[in-house]
Amino acid sequence: MISYLHISVTSIANIIFVLLYCLNFISGRRVPVESYYPNAFFESQPLYSKFNAALEKLEHEPKWVPNWPDPSIKLGQVSGVALDNSGLLLVFHRASNTWDASTFNERNVYNAIGDPPIPQPTVLLINDTGDLVDKWGQNLFYIPHGITVDSAGNIWLTDVALHQVFKFKPDQRDKPALVLGEKFVPGEDDFHFCKPSAVAVLTSGEFFVADGYCNTRIIKFAPDGSRILQWGRRRGESPFVLSVPHALALAEDRDAVCVADRERGRAACFRADNGSYVASYSSWLVGGRLFSLAYAPVHGGRLYVVNGPGGGAPVRGYVLDYGSGRMLGTFAPPGGFQNPHDVAVTADGAKLYVPELSPHRVCKFALDAKAKVDTDADAESYAGAESYAGAESYAGAKSYAGAKSYADANATDTRTRAKPTATVEVSSSGAAPGWGGLSGALGAALGASGAALLALGAMALLKARNRGRKCPTRRRWEYGRGEFKLRRFLERRRFTRVHSDDSEDEPAPMLPAQPPANA
Repeated sequence: MISYLHISVTSIANIIFVLLYCLNFISGRRVPVESYYPNAFFESQPLYSKFNAALEKLEHEPKWVPNWPDPSIKLGQVSGVALDNSGLLLVFHRASNTWDASTFNERNVYNAIGDPPIPQPTVLLINDTGDLVDKWGQNLFYIPHGITVDSAGNIWLTDVALHQVFKFKPDQRDKPALVLGEKFVPGEDDFHFCKPSAVAVLTSGEFFVADGYCNTRIIKFAPDGSRILQWGRRRGESPFVLSVPHALALAEDRDAVCVADRERGRAACFRADNGSYVASYSSWLVGGRLFSLAYAPVHGGRLYVVNGPGGGAPVRGYVLDYGSGRMLGTFAPPGGFQNPHDVAVTADGAKLYVPELSPHRVCKFALDAKAKVDTDADAESYAGAESYAGAESYAGAKSYAGAKSYADANATDTRTRAKPTATVEVSSSGAAPGWGGLSGALGAALGASGAALLALGAMALLKARNRGRKCPTRRRWEYGRGEFKLRRFLERRRFTRVHSDDSEDEPAPMLPAQPPANA
């Protein structure tokens, strides 16, 4: 009696479904383990050992300078620091005021509008030895936040309660030379800010404002305060999506402005001329929150970043190579940071300053002579770091009337993939080191197994077809219900290729509107 092999559609579909499900489950992308646990969990669990092992691979430079500044200097919540052209450190603090859960209402309006401004000096000037040499800023501010000094010596400050940005000339501290925003009025239009966090000023006089806690945008201004362009989005997968742009750093030798994208745990860099995306840096060592960053144009460029509490990682500072994204060093005071809020670095990278909201202090770090020599040697070894060019082109800058016309805003940008130092993995995905290798190995093994099983299935189908040829040909009505009819399936189905050119995952370039011919 001749036996026939009948393979049903349902049986084959079930086999393929189970196989693909297993492959997807085992080789799928892993979520970093540290994302599941609060910060205090690390101290008593093996995960903390992983952080310690990674930190041991990094140079612990620059080193903390003890007994700095003079302990007689009284500070409140220290929100920002900046270095002036003479090397003095400007400290912006809140003195007797604090920012807590009751400071603003649900509409981001300051709840103490009727109170007078801070009566104590909010800007302190401290020299290299830690002595207080000057102070000012009394009766001007309510909740200080960001501070920077431009190449002409002007001091720029932001106040999140006032929703304003201020520029003070070095010889005129009692009255600002420029004020942007409306006092105590938050907004998202062209004339208002909502808790602006930081300012960065180019040598040309053009400047950027990070606007900030509510509006999640970066705005570029001309020297006179007129708007040039802006970028930033609240939602989506674009690299222009920002979640609390908390601090700014200029890399003018790279024509870039970098943003501390606080709640996304990354340093995102954009072209300073047109706002197009360049690169971003993130790491599982830094965690999910990055509070501030600074840049020094030494050894091809160095980024200095500090994270903060609640990000799933120890609270520390890190030194990164700008070109390759490699982690070069780490810094923290004894016992670590608790709530760092900003960072400032000298142009040669030799001195670093980090303020904290709590405890109320400013920490100084410095490279010793040996570390400076080692850093010079490291710069040569990293000079040949491999960089990767991304195929995507990101242009999300919004242009304003009267701005320059940037014809290259839709040009393909170069994206730099972060690379590890030793065994430290610096990854844009934030995955822990062990998971990537484990997932890849299992995925490769099971992928090979799956391919073998599919090949066996195809052979079984071919064998069944050959056996069927020895038998009388069955008519259409003789097929059992649900049996797999491979020939009929292929003859009656046509597969349409999906073109990747039609993808809508990334937005089209947003170029400035061209003026009419008669303009």
